[in-house]
Amino acid sequence: MRHQILDKIWQRLNRISQNARLPVALAIAIVISLLLAFVSVALYSLGGSSKLDLSRPGYERERNQLVRGDQQKTFDTTSPINKGAIDTFLKSYDKNTKDLNSFGDFKDQALEDSDLQLSGQSPNQGL
Repeated sequence: MRHQILDKIWQRLNRISQNARLPVALAIAIVISLLLAFVSVALYSLGGSSKLDLSRPGYERERNQLVRGDQQKTFDTTSPINKGAIDTFLKSYDKNTKDLNSFGDFKDQALEDSDLQLSGQSPNQGL
């Protein structure tokens, strides 16, 4: 008796899946995407990341208080490569390398607010 009921259920499921494969696949994809979206929003809210996100509405005042750093210099990719262009690039490269080396190895002091530039002063100002 039980075996017959399971066979009937299995036959109906096979008939439904054969007749409506695309709608079933779409429904499964929608359910999975909604589940993943719910999990990601929950992690965003409960994990504390939402407190750090200044792009959210209501944080206009905090966004205006941000200290903007110097814009990184970009190089023209279409101009010819000559000695002057190479010297300019190497000077910029050496300066950036020196700035990176000033942070030192990754240790506990590398997580201070000044090193992460969270306090509004650069790490070289405190030295």
